[in-house]
This record gives sequence, structure tokens and C-alpha cells, in this order.
Amino acid sequence: MIVTSATYQQTSIVSAELITRDPRNRLLARQSRIRLEAEAIRDSSIQSAGVLSTKIGGRGVYPPQPAGIYVLTQQKKAWPESQGNDRFRRGMYIFFWRSSPYPLMPTFDAPEASVTCTRRSRSNTPLQALTLANDRSFFEFAQLLAEKILQSDATSDTDRIRLAMQRTLARNPTPFEQTRLQAFVDAQKTWYAKNPQHAKTVAPDFLPANWELSDAAAWTALSRVLLNLDEFITRE
Repeated sequence: MIVTSATYQQTSIVSAELITRDPRNRLLARQSRIRLEAEAIRDSSIQSAGVLSTKIGGRGVYPPQPAGIYVLTQQKKAWPESQGNDRFRRGMYIFFWRSSPYPLMPTFDAPEASVTCTRRSRSNTPLQALTLANDRSFFEFAQLLAEKILQSDATSDTDRIRLAMQRTLARNPTPFEQTRLQAFVDAQKTWYAKNPQHAKTVAPDFLPANWELSDAAAWTALSRVLLNLDEFITRE
């Protein structure tokens, strides 16, 4: 009931008058702008791609993680990479080694498991943007989002861009954003058409018969951009 209330769904944009009258937001006349927690960032990306598993309970899961995580630990630990729906379960079910946690978690300020934590602090570091742009899991989420776009009933790039924005940011693009995103997609199509060897590594596995590989790779690139936006990982 809280998240569906009018109070919770307010914008964090504030007027000068309101700042003067209620600087600490005691009256709850606006939302508080905060970056999502580590688990919620991953869950939001999976949900945007349309593959989030809502299964409740069960064993911990092992999503993809970079190689070499356990090189500096006392002993090598097993990380049997999950497949199927388990690969896309919510972040709260990720198996947690105290000495070497899943890298996404500490990057986005998840607490250590070896000490008591009463409050999560939030940081803002370049590594966070690099993780969203280059992490294996987020790259896979971008490919799956591109699949959704390719499989949709949209008949034009304009509609496909609008769909991508709706799935990631829950809104339609402004005219300026529409123009910039269209220019980006066009540039990516041109580049991947000239570099098909790279398009093969980027394009999603699903490719409709009427689509060129370069086109599919371009939509994966657009998906990566949207999933890496500050607006995507921030509760406005």
C-alpha cells in the first residue's frame, strides 16, 4: 500500500517556496531522491528485460560473475553458475560468501556480512557506472531487453525507442531524447554493418528472419545506454 500511495509516488522535484516552508520534508510534500540499493538495481534491470523470476524461497542462486574473484581468498570457493529461471531470481537470493561477496553488492554499497549493519550508506563512484556498462550480467540483461524490442509489435524505430523507454524509465521520451536516441541507433547500425564480427558478439541470440545482425546489435547498444542511465538507478 505504501508504494501505491499518492505520497510515495510524488516527484522529488521541489519548488523554492516548498524548500523555504519545509526544508526537511517533514510534511512529505515531495519524494526523496535516492539511488536504488544493489539488489534493486539488478532486479530492475531483469524486470526491464522481462525475465525476472518471482519465485519465493528456496536455495541461493549463483548469477554470472567475473573470473578471478577467489584468487586472493584463503581457499577456492565453488560458484556453480545458475541457469534457467534461477539465473534471473531476485538479488536477495544471491549466495553470499562473507570473504568474497558477489561483486555487484559491495560496488553498490551492500553491507558486509561479518558485522552488524544498521544503515546502508550510499556512495557515487566511477566503478558503479563501469559495472552497469560492462558487467556480464548487465550485458545479458541488455541483450534480453533488445530481444523484447525485436519481438514487439512496434513497426518503426520511433515506436521501438518509445517501448524501450517505457520498459526502463516508465515514461515516453521527450522530443529531444527521441531525436538523440534515434541518431544513436542509426550510428550503431552503420558501425555494426561495417563491423559484422563485432555485431555477432553483441546481438541477442533471438534474431527475427527480417532483421539484420547489425540492427539487432544496435538495439542491444541502445538497451545498454538506457540501463546505465542515472535515472534508471535512481528513485526520483
